[in-house]
Amino acid sequence: MASREFSGSDNGSTLARDIVLALIVGFLTGALSIPVVINLGLGTAIRVPLLSLPIIIAVLFAIALLVASLVASRVPSLFEFSKFAVVGVLNSGVDFGILNLLILVTGVASGGGFLAFKSVSVTLGVINSYMWNKYWTFDAAKSPEARRELIAFMAVTLVAVGLNIAGADVIVNVIGAPRGFSTKLWANVGAISGAGLTLFANFFGYKFFVFRKLSVVT
Repeated sequence: MASREFSGSDNGSTLARDIVLALIVGFLTGALSIPVVINLGLGTAIRVPLLSLPIIIAVLFAIALLVASLVASRVPSLFEFSKFAVVGVLNSGVDFGILNLLILVTGVASGGGFLAFKSVSVTLGVINSYMWNKYWTFDAAKSPEARRELIAFMAVTLVAVGLNIAGADVIVNVIGAPRGFSTKLWANVGAISGAGLTLFANFFGYKFFVFRKLSVVT
């Protein structure tokens, strides 16, 4: 199964499509990073114009996916995981971008307002994750089990989202920002908590439980 999956991605036209999609994902991620940079006051630390971030990140994503395709003949699942990781960065971009945009506009970075903003940003990230992973990462657009996939996806994702929001709430509202620490920066520290663990948990959950490919009996 793995070799068949990769052989499709190794086809010239399919790889070209994947590179174009990686460019799109990178561009969107770069655009969503702009409100994060502005909200955290990191503009002076970045030595390139903010409006160039979408182009720079798009190129980096395309290069990363191309490199993954070159080594995937030895590790077939690597290319699929690379696409998942790229989509995962975009999901984080949606989460952090929307969260920081709402904080930037309202000035609210803790309390009930933070939880509301985090819930909105995570929800949009989940929708983004489902679309990209179904139609690109795991190529399950023609799956006959759309209803089961959606239910399974929500089950896997809701667990991860619940842990994500709970962890962020503990860090931001229970522990609170250390003395002299920016509340906006601390809000982002809370938002990023547990991201590494959920990346791998979601990948295996989506691959083997949600978007699993069934054997075709002829």
